[in-house]
Amino acid sequence: MGAEESVNGGKFNLRGVLPRLPGKASCLFLTLFLFGFLETPAANLVESNAVAEFDRANKLYEQGKFPEAAGAYEALAAGGGNNASLWFNLGNAAYKSGQTGRAIVAYRMAERLTPRDPALRANLQFVRGKVYSDERTRVPTWKAAVRIATLNEWTALTAMLFWAWCAVLMTGEMTRRRYTKSLLAGLGLLLFSGTAGAIAASDLWNENEAVVVAREVTARFGPLDESQAAFQLRDGAEVILLDAKGSWLQVRDAEKRTGWMRRDEAVVLPSAFSKRTSSP
Repeated sequence: MGAEESVNGGKFNLRGVLPRLPGKASCLFLTLFLFGFLETPAANLVESNAVAEFDRANKLYEQGKFPEAAGAYEALAAGGGNNASLWFNLGNAAYKSGQTGRAIVAYRMAERLTPRDPALRANLQFVRGKVYSDERTRVPTWKAAVRIATLNEWTALTAMLFWAWCAVLMTGEMTRRRYTKSLLAGLGLLLFSGTAGAIAASDLWNENEAVVVAREVTARFGPLDESQAAFQLRDGAEVILLDAKGSWLQVRDAEKRTGWMRRDEAVVLPSAFSKRTSSP
């Protein structure tokens, strides 16, 4: 691991954790391991290549070659890497390269995997503070509360609470005793967890978000270069994606202003069922 360094009060340390196989591939690997199967030579080769590339990117960062390190991390991410450590390090390298927006994109991707990581939360808050110092970048309270856990964690908690509530109900039926307070308390927790999970799913699947990655962006009233300027957006501004036409995106910023910006001036965060429209 690289040595920790302080940058204007923000903590930026590398994480030397091997990017793991993402999603279903990880589950499949674990299943095969539990049943005693061995990895194939091809799988070993892919994993060892990922280790080598990750280590190379970390060395570039430690040598102060931040743009090159960011490019190496991006190549791993584009190749299917979806590991919190990879996104965390990419965010650090991007920020050090002066790419505030791309740093926020990387930290947001890491946040989906490890939402309670204190170092990640500190870095994201620090970099957001470089975009705007006022309330315009504050995440709404309901989003902050829901994002304290991943969608999988909310789902697992809801399932656990449901079966626990059913067990208490069945126990009462079998023993002919009433557990009214326990059942009501359990039902309240179940409703809270289920609602939080539903909101998390909606936040992840339905609301497309984008991050400005150009130094200065002029949002316009229409999807044309000749359209009248509406307002300005800075590198790192987080916006809601409303529509897309050709090479233009219609967005809404934190002040509820709506305008059109060029597609190559932003990175659209992928939802659960969409492909990335541009690489972080």
